[in-house]
Amino acid sequence: MAMKDIQKGLEQKIRELEAANQMLKDEHQALQLAFNGLQEQYRTIQMENRELVERWMKQKALDADRLNEENEIVLKQNRIKLQKELDEAARDPVVVDAPCQSPVGSLSQFTLPSQALMKFDAHDGEVQAVKWGPKGHLIATGGADRKVKLWEVVKGSVEQRGILRGSNAAITSVDFDSDEEHVLGTSNDFASRVWTVSDQRLRHTLTGHSGRVLAAKFLGESSKVVSGSHDRTLKIWDLRSLACIRTVFTGSSCNDVVTDRPGSTIISGHFDKRIRFWDTRKESTANEVVLQGKVTSLDISPDGCYLLSCVRDNTLKLLDLRMNQVIGTFYAEGFWVAFDWTRAVFTPDGQYVSVGSQDGTVFIWNVSDPTRIKTLKEHTHAVAACSWQCTGSSLVSCDRNKQVVVWSAG
Repeated sequence: MAMKDIQKGLEQKIRELEAANQMLKDEHQALQLAFNGLQEQYRTIQMENRELVERWMKQKALDADRLNEENEIVLKQNRIKLQKELDEAARDPVVVDAPCQSPVGSLSQFTLPSQALMKFDAHDGEVQAVKWGPKGHLIATGGADRKVKLWEVVKGSVEQRGILRGSNAAITSVDFDSDEEHVLGTSNDFASRVWTVSDQRLRHTLTGHSGRVLAAKFLGESSKVVSGSHDRTLKIWDLRSLACIRTVFTGSSCNDVVTDRPGSTIISGHFDKRIRFWDTRKESTANEVVLQGKVTSLDISPDGCYLLSCVRDNTLKLLDLRMNQVIGTFYAEGFWVAFDWTRAVFTPDGQYVSVGSQDGTVFIWNVSDPTRIKTLKEHTHAVAACSWQCTGSSLVSCDRNKQVVVWSAG
């Protein structure tokens, strides 16, 4: 009797285990079906993603083609206009301007500008950057309308020579290479771009920063660029390989960057009130100088011995690069730095410094005697930047109300 009870108990347990086993098999089958369904969805999403990427790349290629077609149309129009001007000029005596000489010593007799020679609306919004080309006839401007524009100054008048398109946000700075063959522009869309002056085509788009790019310069040669960003990094780019060859973590947002002529030293100005010096041959910072306010701009004197910085404590500081020390301060009643990107510059002979103010006044100080101050009044809104012609005879400035003013000695 006991054996039968044990047998019945074992048989009951076997039935229960078989039922549990069947339930597990059913659950496994259901999970396998669910897994197969998810796997199929994953493959479908992968295919859709590849199709989207391909469509996006095709669209980018179409946009680039469209942009180049627009530039080609503008270039053809400019060629026709230039040919007409050349035909007219052929009937007149030719006047050849003397080339720019070495800044130091050759410009000691030039007269500071005293009046507005030309005033014009350059962009459909704020004009945030301006740069005079090294040959002395071409001006580049950058605006909140996402465009870089080229202007030619001829016989007391200014003519638009081209529009450089491709940026997706406001332009923050512009620069020429030493041969005036390329224009470099930075933008709030986290990128820098390089255009050729001759055909006004977009040649390179340098992406990699994670914040707006506030400044960039050619690094010793036209094939290398250094850019400074709000993301607290500097990046060095090789335009031949279209690659970032070095990233420097600066510790603070970069408002401006300059380089020495050989391109071995990079100097950056920052939100944290510091100017940092970087040797391109080394990994770490060589030195830094602390000022009393955010640094908005930097400019190296023509002889390479001095550094001019614009500071948000409403002063300009002059540093001796041989000692990395502040040796002079420029300030004046009524001078207020308007922007984090307000640009101050040396004259081509290094004897004066100039900058625009909140009220639209352009201030010019004598480096040897900072108490000697000249002011130029024509702008009605805050001035963001100014730049000198290579001969030192003219100055160009831009403001937040679309306008650019070219100043001359009269």
